[in-house]
Amino acid sequence: ALSFLFLFLFVAQEIVVTEANTCEHLADTYRGVCFTDASCDDHCKNKAHLISGTCHNFKC
Repeated sequence: ALSFLFLFLFVAQEIVVTEANTCEHLADTYRGVCFTDASCDDHCKNKAHLISGTCHNFKC
């Protein structure tokens, strides 16, 4: 049971680190409406120097 707790804490920590390297809302740098993840992903990688980006509710 204790090993499952440590495993859960390790996985939860990895998720937080991943989210820190992903841009999802770039209202100050991304202009316009996004329709695909590719446009946000490209912007995040080339302009913000992050690992990836996604489009949610037409916002990057």
